[in-house]
Amino acid sequence: MNEVFQAILDSLPPKPPRSKLEPYAELIQELRKRGRSYREIAGILTIRCGVSAGTHTVYNFVRVRAQAQKKAKAARAGAGRSSQTPAAAVPVETATTQAANQDEEVWQRIQALKQRTPQRNEAEKKVFVFDETKPLQLIPDSKEKK
Repeated sequence: MNEVFQAILDSLPPKPPRSKLEPYAELIQELRKRGRSYREIAGILTIRCGVSAGTHTVYNFVRVRAQAQKKAKAARAGAGRSSQTPAAAVPVETATTQAANQDEEVWQRIQALKQRTPQRNEAEKKVFVFDETKPLQLIPDSKEKK
């Protein structure tokens, strides 16, 4: 990297955390593992740590970090797999082509289902007769009930 750019980057102070809950991330994570609700965690933070945070704030804080951890874990797993067995790895072009073929096949099946006309069974005969000038009436059954 250019020395001037590196000097600029080195001179910048570290960015402060965006959330007031960031210093308590480990505590919140451990409380969740122990089965505490978000409401209970918000209460503990208020009483014990002096940090007032709403239930939804705690929930969103946990959810965002869980998604970030899941993405990081998937990235590590993907990198680990490709570096361990490069010969067995599927080329990107082949995987993309396979996915496109599967999508096309699904699309064709959906289109075929949309164009299929529904077939009525004889058991599904009309039960009502509609005439705008008269009230809705039942069709009399041809078989007499005994």
